[in-house]
This record gives sequence, structure tokens and C-alpha cells, in this order.
Amino acid sequence: MDTIEKIREAELASDSAEKNAVVEADRIMAEAEDAAAALKTDLTKEAKAKADGLLKDASAKSESILSEAEEAAKTEVSALRASVEANKEGAIKLILDDLTA
Repeated sequence: MDTIEKIREAELASDSAEKNAVVEADRIMAEAEDAAAALKTDLTKEAKAKADGLLKDASAKSESILSEAEEAAKTEVSALRASVEANKEGAIKLILDDLTA
């Protein structure tokens, strides 16, 4: 084999290696893009699930606070009604005393 043939073979081998490297680089890029897309999807699902959980917890806490406030208001109204009822007789007596005096 002479020198020119060896150079041609080396050039062909070099061209083949370059083409293989380009194909391999494209394959690696495609895999990386697929992995990034899958990771984005997974992270989005995790974030949504976490947000949904936090929203559910906040809603339950809000309902609990409102329920407690409603019960406290009912208790206060009952106490005021009882106080009014207890003082009703005294108020009537005072009014009648003023009218007859």
C-alpha cells in the first residue's frame, strides 16, 4: 500500500468518525431534551399536587375558623338575650315606678 492510499484511508476513516460523532451528538442531545421535558412534567405535577394540598389545608383551616367564630357569636348572642331577659323585669318595674311617681 502506498502513501496516497494510506492518506485516503485515513481521510475516509476520519470522515466516518466525524459523521459518527455528529450522529452520536444528535442522539445525546435528543435524549437530554427528552429527559428535560420529562423532568419539567414531573416537577410541574409535584408543584401542582403540593399547591392543591396547601389550598385544601387552607380551606379546611378557614372553615374551622369561620365555624369557631360563628359558635362564639351564637354564644355571645345567647348571653346577651339571657341578660336582657334577666333585666326585663327590673326595667319594666323602673318604667312603671317612673310613670306612677
